[in-house]
Amino acid sequence: MGLVSVIIEILVDGDKSICEKALGVLDHICDCREGREKAYENALIVAVLIKKILRVSDLASELSVSILWKLFKNSQDRSEDGGVVVEALQVGAFQKLLVLLQVGCGGSTKEKLKELLKLLNLCRVRLDCFDSTADFKYLKRSY
Repeated sequence: MGLVSVIIEILVDGDKSICEKALGVLDHICDCREGREKAYENALIVAVLIKKILRVSDLASELSVSILWKLFKNSQDRSEDGGVVVEALQVGAFQKLLVLLQVGCGGSTKEKLKELLKLLNLCRVRLDCFDSTADFKYLKRSY
């Protein structure tokens, strides 16, 4: 029925309450294999989820982490090139998830965050195309 695409469109333009509800529905959709397959087919899902972390509310951040965790843990069976994990690295997921871990969150979300960061770090180390110092190029060095 195209529910995943509709939810992504809602997330792009929705306010706080609508985004939380849409993320809740998407979280439940990603519980089943068919729902995750539809989510994998949507090119914007990872970017939109990463953008909603720390911008809408604590609940929206927790739901976004939960959805990403479900997508990441099941994506390893799908492709050898990393798929959604590489895409997440390209949109700055590692830094954003690290900030969320430092700011604080609930117990189950914290465990999911740790797993996501481990997956992202493994993939980040293997990829040569990302310059990890690009974010710090304007800082002055003391030496």
